Amino acid sequence: LEDYLLDDNAKRKTLIAGAQITNRFTSYLLYIIPHNTNVLLEDTMSAKYDTVPSDSAVTGVPMVRIEAPATLSPGFRFDALYDGQTFSVTVPPEGVTKGQMITVPFTPTMKVVEAEPINNRSENILGHWKDGLCDCCKFGCFHPHLWNAWCFPVVLMGQVLTRMKMNWLGDAALEETEWRSAFRKTLYVTIGYFVLRTIFKVPPATLQFVDGHYEKVFPDVPIWKIIIHKVLILTFAIYVLTVLTKLRRAVRAKYSIPEERCLGCEDLCCSLWCTPCTAAQLARQTADYEVQHAQCCTSTGCVPDPSDSTV
Repeated sequence: LEDYLLDDNAKRKTLIAGAQITNRFTSYLLYIIPHNTNVLLEDTMSAKYDTVPSDSAVTGVPMVRIEAPATLSPGFRFDALYDGQTFSVTVPPEGVTKGQMITVPFTPTMKVVEAEPINNRSENILGHWKDGLCDCCKFGCFHPHLWNAWCFPVVLMGQVLTRMKMNWLGDAALEETEWRSAFRKTLYVTIGYFVLRTIFKVPPATLQFVDGHYEKVFPDVPIWKIIIHKVLILTFAIYVLTVLTKLRRAVRAKYSIPEERCLGCEDLCCSLWCTPCTAAQLARQTADYEVQHAQCCTSTGCVPDPSDSTV
């Protein structure tokens, strides 16, 4: 980020935050300062501060002043990062021009559950799994993570990818937008797979009584449809196996968990033979379901308890 030279007597620091403008895949830099200060930029790039009345005491919502990074139309929305928290900014009805200072409410969105060691007040989970591979019913038979694991394991995998800040291909995300979109993309992959599989569905062979004995009779289906059907299943299976293996390896590295069986290929074996159980175990490892409410269709699979700050 570009550094502004501040007057030594000001004894204040300009808070600089990065913002990504999602419109037309263009990135901008956003400079944010507290609402109770006023920055006057001069030709010498020095800054002076004057007190500005704050609306936070009246509305209860902190206000920040933003220098518009570009000329934007009314109603344009983008995400900004301030004080380590992401919040949404909406351009006012009159629009803004580049360099114009606008005051906006600071209402950060809920933080994503990060895959950091969780202090669940009872045990140190570094160096070992919190529970076993088959402990899927640990939190009951109707827990959201269990249903996701058995019905839509790829969706649950996408939630854990988001917590681990990895992209939908199982690699470490280079930008915030990559890990924030991991769940959405894995959801699209799941939906697309089932839709295409339905379109190119090949009826199974049936047993029919022919000439005094039963024999398998295959349906009259074009060969190209059979090929597409097989390739679709194989492609989806390879994707799930590859990403889940990389995800399990990343979780083990994060929590310093050594391999116990099938040394050198434990992650691959678990992902191949126990896909639902593996996804469920990773979900339990990266979230504390004893204090965090689980949900089926959110990007992280859980809603942090506001009273808990251990994550």
